[in-house]
Amino acid sequence: MPMPFDRFKQEGDLIGRMILEYGELEWMLCLMAGHLLGDLDTAIKSLYRSRGELQRMEVADALIRQRIENAKLCRTYEQTFAHMKECKNLRNQYAHTNWLHAGSDKLCYIAIEEMAKSNEPIEMDQMTLYHLDLETVKDQARFFTEVMQNMAYLNMEVQFVLGSSTQTGFHYVPNIMRPKKAIKMDGLA
Repeated sequence: MPMPFDRFKQEGDLIGRMILEYGELEWMLCLMAGHLLGDLDTAIKSLYRSRGELQRMEVADALIRQRIENAKLCRTYEQTFAHMKECKNLRNQYAHTNWLHAGSDKLCYIAIEEMAKSNEPIEMDQMTLYHLDLETVKDQARFFTEVMQNMAYLNMEVQFVLGSSTQTGFHYVPNIMRPKKAIKMDGLA
């Protein structure tokens, strides 16, 4: 039986990259915490001994937010951190999903975590499908790339402000537009 990504290869490649590259965002956040603490060992152990992306993000934020003294850099961090949360949501959405193709021309998924949060009984014919087209996936991948660029910028700027690097000048992407979302369809029936 052909799998959905046999037919939708470009979408699969981009979705796979987003799932994997989220780990790079977490690592950049960890490095930033390490720079600000002056102790990479503590940053790594504090973030990666706990399980779950949200918990790692919250611990990193607690280590980082109050240590950025430059007001402009702090605002940039807060905006980038909010964008990183959106990347986490996209990553989790795609990692905890059942993929299928509806007809021959639509890549769809069932959001398993979304169903699990409901207190209502789950019926197979009532599951919500989300249609994901290539344009939407490309836009989400663009968002990931821009957030990663800004996280790299922040890491470089934090090191520069702390005096641990003389390098600065990574490109910052201002006013990142939120990515498009998949289209909610009727249930499986």
